Amino acid sequence: MSHPPLPLEGILVLEFSQYLAGPYCGLRLADLGAEVIKIERPGSGDACRQLATKNMIVDGDSLVFHTINRNKKSFAANLKDPSDLAKVKELITRADVITHNFRPGVMEKIGLDWETVRQINPRLVYGEVSGYGKSGPWRDFPGQDLLAQSRSGLTWLNGNADNPPTPFGLAIADMICGTHLAQGILAALANKSPQGCRIEVSLLESIIDLQFELFTTYFHNGQQLPVRAKKGNAHPYLGSPYGIYETADSYLAIAMCDLQKLGRVIGCEGVKRFAKAEEFSRRTEIYEILSSCLSQKPTAAWLALLDKEDLWCADVLDYERLFKHEAFEVLHMKQTVKRDGGVAVDTTRCPIRIDRRRLFSDTAAPRIGADNAYVESLLARKPASPTETNGAKANEATLPLAGIKIVDFSQFLSGPSASLRLADLGAEVIKVEHPTRGDLCRSLYVSDTEIEGESTLFHAINRNKKSVSLDLNSPAGIEKVLRLIEGADVVMSNFRPGVMQRFGLDYETLKQRFPQLVYGQISGYGTEGPWRDKPGQDLLVQALSGLTQFTGNRDSGPVPFGVAAVDILAGAQLAQGLLACLARKNRTGQGGIVEVNMLESSLDLQFEPLTIYWQDGGQPVERSATHNAHPLVGAPYGVYQTSDGYLALAMANILQIGELIGCAPLSEYTDPKSWFAQRDAIKAILASHLKAQSTQHWLDILQPADIWCSEVLDYKGFTESEAYRVLGLEQSIHYDNKSTLHTTCCPIRLNGKVIRNKTPAPRLGQHQCLLNYL
Repeated sequence: MSHPPLPLEGILVLEFSQYLAGPYCGLRLADLGAEVIKIERPGSGDACRQLATKNMIVDGDSLVFHTINRNKKSFAANLKDPSDLAKVKELITRADVITHNFRPGVMEKIGLDWETVRQINPRLVYGEVSGYGKSGPWRDFPGQDLLAQSRSGLTWLNGNADNPPTPFGLAIADMICGTHLAQGILAALANKSPQGCRIEVSLLESIIDLQFELFTTYFHNGQQLPVRAKKGNAHPYLGSPYGIYETADSYLAIAMCDLQKLGRVIGCEGVKRFAKAEEFSRRTEIYEILSSCLSQKPTAAWLALLDKEDLWCADVLDYERLFKHEAFEVLHMKQTVKRDGGVAVDTTRCPIRIDRRRLFSDTAAPRIGADNAYVESLLARKPASPTETNGAKANEATLPLAGIKIVDFSQFLSGPSASLRLADLGAEVIKVEHPTRGDLCRSLYVSDTEIEGESTLFHAINRNKKSVSLDLNSPAGIEKVLRLIEGADVVMSNFRPGVMQRFGLDYETLKQRFPQLVYGQISGYGTEGPWRDKPGQDLLVQALSGLTQFTGNRDSGPVPFGVAAVDILAGAQLAQGLLACLARKNRTGQGGIVEVNMLESSLDLQFEPLTIYWQDGGQPVERSATHNAHPLVGAPYGVYQTSDGYLALAMANILQIGELIGCAPLSEYTDPKSWFAQRDAIKAILASHLKAQSTQHWLDILQPADIWCSEVLDYKGFTESEAYRVLGLEQSIHYDNKSTLHTTCCPIRLNGKVIRNKTPAPRLGQHQCLLNYL
């Protein structure tokens, strides 16, 4: 069966990025069809080649490098050599996109900054990643994942109330930031009047965006800090029964559901006495009562009872159990890439499906300079005219998706987070809602805070959209929907499989009438397999996908992320696919379908540990006994208590740290390979030593020596810092009745400007007048 071309075929990307955030963006662009050429130093190449997690090197390069640089080419060039620099500049005349994630000022020093490069190629899309933005007191600090988590308040969301700051056990800031960079680049490529532009993102702004619902609640809750539950915390702003419970033989995850019904189904009389209004304020008591009841039977027994009643629950799996399950096998999420010479690496594939096609690639990560001859042949070809812009020149102030119309049937979080980003980038988004209840997220209360009688989450995620209410069960309602779609570029939904078919609004039906339509859908677990009809809910997907085995210490049991990371990542990946297809539509007039499911998005988030697991003989994930911040990274990586707070330490030389802080016992660990194998002993020594002085005392010693470290801030400390204020990422949105919503902005900067929009989330059916023009 032949497939249409991938959306980005014919797009040339030059990647100056290294480590993780920038290359993750390049990986996704390559997955979607772009030709990505890494520009690397001769000899050493991308520094990630030697960044070995769990000390794993394959064919001379770290396994991390192999996972994130498959399907790319490598051109080795010394940018300090005028001859090589001239070749790179000649290559830029043929490129569509450049990405880099050097610290501020590096590209300017080389002469490849945006202002210089746009003179070489005015149609170029120029993407930049920084750690903390281009100004402020943190601008020159190392942009590293754990440090960004620590400074942004994120570490206070995971674990229980009596735990210290608990980082996410994966490089979440890097991956979300790379996703945002890809979104900005794809939006520029999808512009109906393509032009060169500059896309800027930072790890700090991306990690703020990940917490948008929590920041919005914090701003409207008297700036009360998020309070983790004393036991079973899975989200600091969600009440009982939300969490993970120990059963007679393992664990059970339970998401939002009616507490009274849950008590009746499992025979737990004790929880029936709690009123709905108490489900947040008395969540610890409720958790203890439920825990006592659920510990009496095995997980399978509870699943049989709860699934029958459509109460949202899931088993909690590790990798060994997940990979034996049919639900994983039907995804075909695993692929093998091979280098010349036969070295093979098992890794994950792209989680986005285009035109019903899984995006596999068996092209391994390149050796340094493996494609120099290819690049020389590319330079021999005639470049496009440097003044070509592939269309009429547009106003630089115009957002890239201006003129794009989206009809959005999605609700809750994953789908609406995708359409929020498209709206931020200029699209007109029209929500189609149920006539009486609307989007169910309107009544999904986070904490006990509401705005205009609706949840803060709804207002945070649906700003800058319009709302029409229609009954999809009536012929008249469907006819109006079809007329609405007639003028649209995109239709999207996140219902369970089969729902849109029942309404006659599935892709196969609509494409017969609207062949240029771009159609997007998110499901929980895909359209096949034993989990296809299960509720696609964030905590449940975390539990089933193995994600809960990374955060917290070895004896902590399963610990979920304290924010809906899977929902947000799935929405971000849907936005990427839709933008890529809009870019293809501009060039070819061809529509298409983009499919994402939350399970595959969760596995994509784990691409690094999954690849290591497959190469490491299926060894289980083992968190460190203490101060765990990533189970695959050795000491000193973690968060440590000081005399007055906490200090985050990223990857660093143990001997150097020991000498700087005067900790003699560290001098015994002379073999760098021991820093993983002996991480518990090293971390215990560090923890004891660092308690003796204040956080600032240690920062004053370590930062001048370029040791990657940071203070650990909560929301109050972070939002009061100058580094937060200079971002300008907070905005106030005003309602007709004089109410005000304080929330975050889009984390993507376009041509140096923060993207703002003052339009609040719509009232149900507020834009019903739109139907009068159909």
